[in-house]
Amino acid sequence: MGPMGSGKTALFYRLVLGPSKDIPRTVTSQVPNEDEFSPSAEQKAINLVDFPGHDSQWPAAVERMQQASGVIFLIDATEPNINVAGQKLFDLMSDPKVKLRRVPFLVACNKSEEAGAKKVAEIEDELLEDLRDRMEMKDTIEDTEGNVIQKTLVNEEDDTTDMFEFEHAPCPVNFAAVSVKNKELAPIIKFCMGRS
Repeated sequence: MGPMGSGKTALFYRLVLGPSKDIPRTVTSQVPNEDEFSPSAEQKAINLVDFPGHDSQWPAAVERMQQASGVIFLIDATEPNINVAGQKLFDLMSDPKVKLRRVPFLVACNKSEEAGAKKVAEIEDELLEDLRDRMEMKDTIEDTEGNVIQKTLVNEEDDTTDMFEFEHAPCPVNFAAVSVKNKELAPIIKFCMGRS
């Protein structure tokens, strides 16, 4: 998951095809790609889904995430587009079913090897600030019965009045630098190993 142009489809093919095969040239996806992927020879395959980053596909992606065992949220470290990434991350992490299941997130900062790429800590700080701003806006959604629910990134039982931090998030969130192009995917492989 993540904004358009972050390398999600290239990551999908790199994981599914393996490090020794060439990945096809990718373009912005219009439909999800889905296949099985084994993070290691000893582990059973997991279902890997590449969701398009386009806004028209977003509601279906959020709905599908309610059953996910984990979310790899890919960001282009050379052009992180924090506003779009923040909105997508907020939508996912504030979804009542995702929160209830405490679905873990790995925010993978792709293209981290390129000149001018932002450091992981810098992207984390900018995303944190964006999410804090969104929490102040008191965004709401309607559930299937028509009840209005305030979107928030804290659980009801968390009575903290402190400023939001990722450790207060309803789902575990970790950050890592990766490079799909250079096949530097160890944090993603490790994350996937915990899902099977």
